[in-house]
Amino acid sequence: QTLGPRVGYFPLLVSTIKAHFSSSLPPGVDTVWFEYKGLPLKWYIPIGVLFDLLCADPERPWNLTVHFRGYPADILSPCEGEDSVKWNYNNSLKEAAFIITGNSKNVMNMSQADQLAMWESVRKGDLNSYMNISTKLKLGPFEEDFLVRTSSLGSRQGSDEPESPGSVKPCRVPVRLYVRRV
Repeated sequence: QTLGPRVGYFPLLVSTIKAHFSSSLPPGVDTVWFEYKGLPLKWYIPIGVLFDLLCADPERPWNLTVHFRGYPADILSPCEGEDSVKWNYNNSLKEAAFIITGNSKNVMNMSQADQLAMWESVRKGDLNSYMNISTKLKLGPFEEDFLVRTSSLGSRQGSDEPESPGSVKPCRVPVRLYVRRV
């Protein structure tokens, strides 16, 4: 079992997963990919988005199968490591900015230090750092929503009340991984 950050990506968990399963892995080159109920998971979509889209009735932990062989290249584009994930993240950020504001200048004009800090926050799953930097982009009211929602959650923690539709989602999704031996 591991915790996958909602703003993170599955390929960023690969080193932890390989270390965990190292005694069970067959020799040779591993191409790690993930599956949920027979569906290969797209590595370039954030973990939280995949979880929200695929789990209509959220299960916790999220039971996934991790594969070390048989990459479905006919379905998924290959991930060439962290650089691929970073490139994809930056392009998605520019696309989102364009959709929201009509241009991507705010992303393109980010300082190198802010770009690096934002990527590190995604890589580490650090939502607080992510929020501090992403609010500089002025892409929408997320910061206000987040602050209001988290301040109201303080009184509910530890209660058995179901989450209301306006409540904030947790920063990490518990994930249980299974190895399928072929």
